[in-house]
Amino acid sequence: MEKLNPFLKGVSILVCGLILSFSYSVLLNGGIIAVSLILLLFFSKARLTSLVKILVPAFVAAVSIFFTGMMFTSGSAIAPEAVSKVESLNFEVMSYSMTSVYNAIQLSSRILAFAGLGVLFAMTTDGEEFVKSLMHQCRLKPKYAYGVLAAFHLLPCIREEFAKAQMAFRVRGIPVTPFSMKPVFAMLVNTVHWSEHVAMAMESKGFDGEGARTYYTVTVIRWYDWCFLAVTVSLLVSGTFLLPF
Repeated sequence: MEKLNPFLKGVSILVCGLILSFSYSVLLNGGIIAVSLILLLFFSKARLTSLVKILVPAFVAAVSIFFTGMMFTSGSAIAPEAVSKVESLNFEVMSYSMTSVYNAIQLSSRILAFAGLGVLFAMTTDGEEFVKSLMHQCRLKPKYAYGVLAAFHLLPCIREEFAKAQMAFRVRGIPVTPFSMKPVFAMLVNTVHWSEHVAMAMESKGFDGEGARTYYTVTVIRWYDWCFLAVTVSLLVSGTFLLPF
């Protein structure tokens, strides 16, 4: 998965997500979840621990949506006058129909399906390579692309600067909590200075965001990138017709 062109892979997953938004098939959602997990576990370098950490919030959201859809689907609960006679809404005073359960499964499986597509792209795509592919295949202007790349490389420095700002406040006896804004302001001031220095350095080296330029590495689209796009979209379109439920 890492060898695929990032731009075309993103287009493939985006198109699959758009097609999935018009489908309510539980089987199709389950198939997308299964295929995403198979590609992540056997055809990528994604670590299982990282995958679990990312999917746990999605699973919690899916479970909450499942119970919400099951309990509050129109026509699935008992009459309001009967509910008012009990002290609390619980599973003993609710009468669930198969329609409400199926609706809950639809909603929860859609969340997991979209999460699977997103995780498949996020865990198999390098951010720097994705920006380069946008510049070469999507004709993104270099001044925007290099600005994003500079921000990527400044993130570790920003994290370190935030830790230093917190330590400086503690040394001076100023209490700092995880939600204190004082270290954030100090970090932002230094970040603005860094961005100015980076811009001045790029201009001093002759960088021109509008003119034509050469590149050390160029991302290209190969035949298997087009195959991935064609196979994924065709399978999903076929699934919307063959798996209506």
